[in-house]
Amino acid sequence: MKESLPPRNRIRVLPIVLLAAAFSAVVPADTFSWSNETSVATNANLPRDEIAPTVSAKLLAEVTIASRMLRRPIASARWDDDTVVVANQRSGTVSFVSVDEMAVRREVEVGGNLSDLACVQVEGKPHLLLTDDKAHRLFCVRVTDEAATMVWQLEMPTGPTSLVLSPDNHSCVVASSWARTLTWVELPAAVGDSAKIRESLDLPFSPKAQFLFADQKRLLVADAFGPRLALIATDTRTLLSIREIPGNNIRGLTRNQGGDKLYVTHELINEIAPPRSSEIIWGSMVSDAMREIPVATILDPEASLSQGSRFLALGNNTRGAGDPNGLASRSDGRLIVAIGGLGQIGVVEPGGIGVTRLQTGKRPTHVLAWSDNRFLITNQNSDSLSRVDFDWKENTNVDVIGTDDSEFGGADETPADYEDSADRTSYSEKGEAEYEYAGVDESFDESRSGEEGESSEGSDGYDQEKTETEYDVEAAYDVENQYAETEYDDREAYASDVSRNGLTYQTKTYQIGPDADKGAKQLVATVQQMSLGLPPKLTPSERGETLFFDASLSRGGWYSCHSCHTDGHTSGSLADTLSDGGEGAPKRILSLHGVGQTGPWAWIGDKSEIESQVRQTLRLTMQGRKLNGGEIGDLVAFLKSLPPAPTFRPASDDADAKIVDAGRELFQSLDCIACHSGSVLTSEDTYEVGLTDERGTTQFNPPSLRGVGHLHSLFHDLRAADLNAVVTQYKHQLPRDLTLDEQEALIRYLQSL
Repeated sequence: MKESLPPRNRIRVLPIVLLAAAFSAVVPADTFSWSNETSVATNANLPRDEIAPTVSAKLLAEVTIASRMLRRPIASARWDDDTVVVANQRSGTVSFVSVDEMAVRREVEVGGNLSDLACVQVEGKPHLLLTDDKAHRLFCVRVTDEAATMVWQLEMPTGPTSLVLSPDNHSCVVASSWARTLTWVELPAAVGDSAKIRESLDLPFSPKAQFLFADQKRLLVADAFGPRLALIATDTRTLLSIREIPGNNIRGLTRNQGGDKLYVTHELINEIAPPRSSEIIWGSMVSDAMREIPVATILDPEASLSQGSRFLALGNNTRGAGDPNGLASRSDGRLIVAIGGLGQIGVVEPGGIGVTRLQTGKRPTHVLAWSDNRFLITNQNSDSLSRVDFDWKENTNVDVIGTDDSEFGGADETPADYEDSADRTSYSEKGEAEYEYAGVDESFDESRSGEEGESSEGSDGYDQEKTETEYDVEAAYDVENQYAETEYDDREAYASDVSRNGLTYQTKTYQIGPDADKGAKQLVATVQQMSLGLPPKLTPSERGETLFFDASLSRGGWYSCHSCHTDGHTSGSLADTLSDGGEGAPKRILSLHGVGQTGPWAWIGDKSEIESQVRQTLRLTMQGRKLNGGEIGDLVAFLKSLPPAPTFRPASDDADAKIVDAGRELFQSLDCIACHSGSVLTSEDTYEVGLTDERGTTQFNPPSLRGVGHLHSLFHDLRAADLNAVVTQYKHQLPRDLTLDEQEALIRYLQSL
């Protein structure tokens, strides 16, 4: 790598024409051009149903790993036989890491807020494809030994979050969550050719995870927040079906090695289970799971997704697996699942019965299968990468507890002698590593201890004095019940924990699954973790972000704040959180985007300070690890930093703008502003609006209408399917009947917010 690189040259953020409505037009190929000069898009005169390409060739700056920055790795891809490239969301950099040596070889600043990446070959030379969900673009970077160059970029619909490549690398599909759009892009076949947007397809939900069935020319697209799965024909680019699974937060899609099953990671919120300790600890309130679905069922658009499917619990019997994320499969039928909320991966036994947990960094999100015995994990909230290596070793020193599966996870009994035999169930290899019962550490104490708060108890009974490694005594659970019928005890040995050049390197080794007979082969996994760079001093909101995704804040580690408020938005589910004074009246989970400006808080508006709402949620709903005053302040700072959701459907042209204006005038003349007023479209009071919950409550605080079009079901109980139902079916608080044109205008105005 040459030292004489140009000074840091940040990517110019170009003017962006965004479309959050339908993108259904095919863009003519002759609207695209290639230039080796840096160009600025002039999109002002473009029709709103077209997206302009911006093509430039510019050198990008190199970054030293000694640079202190918040990286937040979010995705990874194979660059060559020994190099993985990692997309760092927050720093807008990509790290090139030697997989064998676990060392950062290079880091390049590409700019933006990265959301996904892929590696493509152009004329036999590797290039990077990246999505940026802040500047709303897809762009390409060519990397050589001498320099990194951005060669082209295309503006995308609002919020591009994932991309999937065609097998021949000639095209890709970009999913834009906020715009609810899939965009097909033709990729250059040669250096100097242009990338072209071929077609777009709008969806009735926000897409995120994608899985391509290349041979069948089908694409499965998962809902970013809720339970929906769309099946797309990639040859005709048409929507074949939208079906649902019971769940939310769909984060991982992978196929088994045999190719006949697809595994989907998700959570499931039970609206009728309030946060009693028993409902939480046994996973009744929130379940952490995978769903196994036959591929034949998925590819049949008429089939129910429950046909032949299985629900596989990742968390069970008092031990949650909060926020399951990405996953990958092994040829022996085992699955590797990132458990984001607890900083672990779960190794799921063949058939789904039995899970061994391995510790990684904070919030593992992405699992990359490097080979059948090697997997790479990106740990988003600790700026680290974990390598997991599997190997079969002869078990030379194991006192076997039992010889059949029932004693290690059978359906009928729990091994009562786990605890008693803990000190004798060990595995050793030439005396160098010892695998012993390590107990359960649900505290996950990598999180910040927080600044000192007052040593006093808040008025709500939430003790500020506790540190992050302490638990409420009531939240402690019986050690004898830790290991459910379907979970093996963790046996680990710390081989090393060192620091090189200020970066942390840690190695741990684990026994996988039940004990093998003495002399038989035992599967063992070694986890090596490395920092991607030096960390900065975190701001309060950055520390609060880590807490937001930390499932140890809930009793048993079953869920985090993110589990219900997905990525700060909402899962769209109902939940009974006791926030309205009692149980039995589940409410729609509200989006937290812009929440710092929309007080008072809760559906009944009884919290005038957001900190009071946070304390009540921690005490009544979460019931896990207690936070001190500094940590609570950090969590509040993060919530206040969340911006409002982007506009759902801005006016597309002058005629549409007139309809929006007419709807705005109706909104005012019909006195909708009595409840939804000002720039945040809410108010501080509670009102009787003709609705009653199960506990007889009739007065509610109006939620903000900013970005209301992004929501699927409305009112406190989800009774209205969409904005159209609010206006036409329920005629919510309308003083008179509206004409069809007035209904259209009012709905269109609400969609424009």
